[in-house]
Amino acid sequence: MTAQTCSRLDSPRQGSALFALSWMAYAAAYVGRYNYSAVMGAITQEGVLSLTAAGAVSTGYFVFYAGGQVLGGALSQCVSPYRMILAGLVCSAGCNLGMALAPAGLMALLWAANGLFQAMIWPPIVRLFAESMPLPQQKRACVSINSTTPAGTLAAYALSAAVLSFASWRSVFLSCGGLLLGAAAVWWLGTAPLCRATRTLYSPPRAEGGRSFASPALGAVLAAGLCGLVIPTMLHGGLKDGVTSWVPSMIQANFGTSPAFSAAVSMALPLINLAGAYLASGLNQLVFHNEMRTSAALFGLAAVSLLVLPQAVGSSLVLALLLLALTTLSMLGINTMLISVMPVRAGRNGGAAMLSGLLNAVTYLGAAAATWGIGGAADAFGWGAVFALWLVMALAGLLLSLALSGRWGRFADRCDPQRPHETEERNR
Repeated sequence: MTAQTCSRLDSPRQGSALFALSWMAYAAAYVGRYNYSAVMGAITQEGVLSLTAAGAVSTGYFVFYAGGQVLGGALSQCVSPYRMILAGLVCSAGCNLGMALAPAGLMALLWAANGLFQAMIWPPIVRLFAESMPLPQQKRACVSINSTTPAGTLAAYALSAAVLSFASWRSVFLSCGGLLLGAAAVWWLGTAPLCRATRTLYSPPRAEGGRSFASPALGAVLAAGLCGLVIPTMLHGGLKDGVTSWVPSMIQANFGTSPAFSAAVSMALPLINLAGAYLASGLNQLVFHNEMRTSAALFGLAAVSLLVLPQAVGSSLVLALLLLALTTLSMLGINTMLISVMPVRAGRNGGAAMLSGLLNAVTYLGAAAATWGIGGAADAFGWGAVFALWLVMALAGLLLSLALSGRWGRFADRCDPQRPHETEERNR
């Protein structure tokens, strides 16, 4: 299969349209992902699944999503990213509609397939941003696209809470499946002129010196000795999705609320999380000037929040939600650095989708392990053990990010032609 390159859009209006459509598609994907988290309390309360079995369904999603990120990163270099995103949205809609009708025994299989199909959406978006987005808009797009996480999560919880207030949890999947089909139709119609403008050229992209398209991204990262990125990437994934997935169930168990109320109050998290990507970008540009140091600071903020969380759970729902929101806000900021900014900067000559797909795969392997582990720990030892596990993960991420910050800074100076100039200006 031959790799492809895309021509770059030359109009700010086209760049804005590409960003808006990509934002819409990825936010819709979040709705078709976190709707399961929002109704998990209702499913377990009815006895359809145990806590451990419900966690296993989420784990299946994350495992297949992680593997699909690697496959999607490679495939998105060889096929049209526009068609790939369309296919991912349509197939994810089918899985959501299937969950509305499936017996308990088929839920894990359907939700795992949903993870595989949703993995067809993010890598092609990264490729379009790296290769087709007008350069003046590229950095802002890489940061702003991360607002899809809180916005999509908020939409998932809001829609789920609204449907649960008058219908069953199965109706939630029907509603979200319809929303995904609508998003696919908007993507198909809206990207038609952009697809013509970024006509695809069937020739392998080459970097400086004749290296292959993956060399400046994946190969250079390996050559720089940055394999250690795997561990903090996995830890932040475990906290980002592990915490978010279990918040409704944790609230329901510790505060005695109904499933609909638990889903509704969980909407406070994405409302606060909306600032996470911009907080990370501001810290990186104004304070740390190094994506790994910025990640370390955000792991530290999460650790402080998790240290106080057990006391808050025993006294105040509002304070507990605020601390959980600070934790997930920090993880979204780290996600901005690791999954968006770093791959696009390292892969402007090609390979950004592959590197982002690999790092995103590691993120969701961490999410898979954490989601399964949280359900098992809550069943066996109670929620206090879960809070301790989250704190240990945040502290480990802090120490590892600090350890890697020097190597990443040197690597960034070499791979980004603008970075040495920026460093020199700051040192004057």
